Amino acid sequence: MTGWLRRPSVWVFAVLLASYASFWHARDWNTASRLMLTYSLVDRGTVRLDGLDKQTGDIAFFEGHYYTDKAPGYSFLGVAPYAVCRLAGLKPHPLDREGFAHWPADYVVTLCVSGLATAALGALLTSAASGLFQLGPRRSALIGLAFGLATPAYAYATLAYGHNITGLALFASFLWIVAGPSGWRRSLAAGASAAFAVVVEVQSAPVAVVLGTALLVRCLSRGRRWTDLIAFGLGALAPALLLAAYNLTAFGKVWDMGYFHHATPRFADVHSAANPLGLSRPDWSKCYELLIGRYRGLLFHAPVLWLTVPGWVVLGMRRQWGLLLVSLASCLAVFLVNLSYPEWTGGWSTGPRLLVPLLPFAILPVGAFLALDRRGITFAALALTLVGAVLMLMDVGVGGRLPDSLGPVRLNDPFVNVVWPLWRGDPVPRWWIGERFTRTVVSVLAPEWARSLPPELTWCGFAPLVAAQLVLVAAMVVFLRPARRQSASSSSTKAPGISPGRAG
Repeated sequence: MTGWLRRPSVWVFAVLLASYASFWHARDWNTASRLMLTYSLVDRGTVRLDGLDKQTGDIAFFEGHYYTDKAPGYSFLGVAPYAVCRLAGLKPHPLDREGFAHWPADYVVTLCVSGLATAALGALLTSAASGLFQLGPRRSALIGLAFGLATPAYAYATLAYGHNITGLALFASFLWIVAGPSGWRRSLAAGASAAFAVVVEVQSAPVAVVLGTALLVRCLSRGRRWTDLIAFGLGALAPALLLAAYNLTAFGKVWDMGYFHHATPRFADVHSAANPLGLSRPDWSKCYELLIGRYRGLLFHAPVLWLTVPGWVVLGMRRQWGLLLVSLASCLAVFLVNLSYPEWTGGWSTGPRLLVPLLPFAILPVGAFLALDRRGITFAALALTLVGAVLMLMDVGVGGRLPDSLGPVRLNDPFVNVVWPLWRGDPVPRWWIGERFTRTVVSVLAPEWARSLPPELTWCGFAPLVAAQLVLVAAMVVFLRPARRQSASSSSTKAPGISPGRAG
C-alpha cells in the first residue's frame, strides 16, 4: 500500500478526480447532444433522438428523424456508466419533455467519461514528465496538477465535452510513437488511440495525421520497423470502422455525418457536406485573441503555459527532437484549425475551448524546463499554477461556460464582466442562465445550509472542496519526499515503456 502512496501519478489522479466529482453542472446544447445519444442507445437501442430533441439545439435532422450533430465517440463511452445507472434503478430518460437542466445520469456519465479521462491524462503527464525528463516526484506531480487544475481542462473535465477525451487519446498515441522502444503492439495501440480521437472529435484528424507522419519519419530514419507503420494503420482501422458503421446506420452512407444535416440555421450556415467542419482560410488576426487576450486567450486562462516555449528550447538543447517537433506540430495543428473556424470563440465556454486538445502537448515541455532544477523556475511554475487554479475554480464555480457575447455586444473580458460580479455577490443578471453558482456535492447534500448563505457569502460553498484539495496536496508532498541520495530515475514513477534515452 505504501508503495502506491509514493507514486506521484496516483496522488495526481486522486486529487483531480475528487475535484471533478465536486461539480454537477446544468446541461447546455453541446453536452445534451452527446448525452441524449447515450441515453437513446441504452434506453431504446437506437441512434435516433426522436423524443429527446427538445433537450438541445445542437441536433441534426435527416429523413424525418433527429440525431446528434456530434461525432459519436463520447456517447459510446457513456453507454457503460449509464447502463450501470439503469441497472441500479434509474428510470429511462423522459421523452417529449421540454429541455431541463439536471438529470442524475448526467452527473454519473460526465464524471465517468470526462472526469476519469482528464484525471488519467493528468496522471499520464505526471509519469511522462518523470520518465522523459527524470523529474523528481514533486515536480512531476506539479505538471499533472497544473494541467488538471490550472488550465481550461478543469472546466471540460466537469462537462460532457469531448476535448479532454481527445487530448488523452492523442497524447497516449504520441507517447507510444515518440517515446520508448519499438514494437508492433505499441504501434497498434497508437493507431487505435489516434483514430479514436477522430471518432470523438472529427477536428482532431490533423493531429492524427501529424502522429502518423511522425511514425513514418521514424521508420524512414530506421528508428522504427516498417511493421510498426503497418500496425499503426491496422490499429486505426477499428475506430474508423466504428465511425463508418454509425454513419451508415444513422444517415445511410459511410461518409455522411450529423454535421451535414444541422437543424439549427446558425450552424447549418457553417457546416455542410462539402465542408463538414466549416473551415476557411486561417484568420491570423485572431492570434492575439486566442493566445494572450483576456477574452479567449490561452495564456490568460492557463498562465503556466508561459513556460512552454522555454521548455521547447530546453528540448532542443537536449536534442530530444522527436518530443520537440511532434509536440510543436500537434499544437500548431490544433491552433490552425481554430483559426480557420468561423465559430472560433467556442460559444459559451471557459477560455479557448477548441484549443483544449493541445494542452497536454503544450504542458509536457514545461516539465523539460523544470528539469533544469532551478529554484526560480520551480517557484515560477508554482506561482503560475496557483494563479491558474484560482481562476479556473472561479470559472468552473459559475458553470464553466462563460458567454462570448450578449446579442451583438461582445463581452471583452468574461472574468471581469461575468465571473467576478457573481462571486462578489452582485445581483444575478437577467440574461444569466441558472443559479449564481453551479451545483456541487455540498449544495446537493446540504441544500438548506447552501440556501441560507447571503449572496456575498455564497462562495463559501466551495470551501470544503478547497480544504479537501489542500489536505490531499499536503499529504502528497509528505509522502513524495525524496529519499536521500536517491537517483531521479528511481525516486520517480516512469510512464510504462518510456525511456529518457529513447525519447528523441
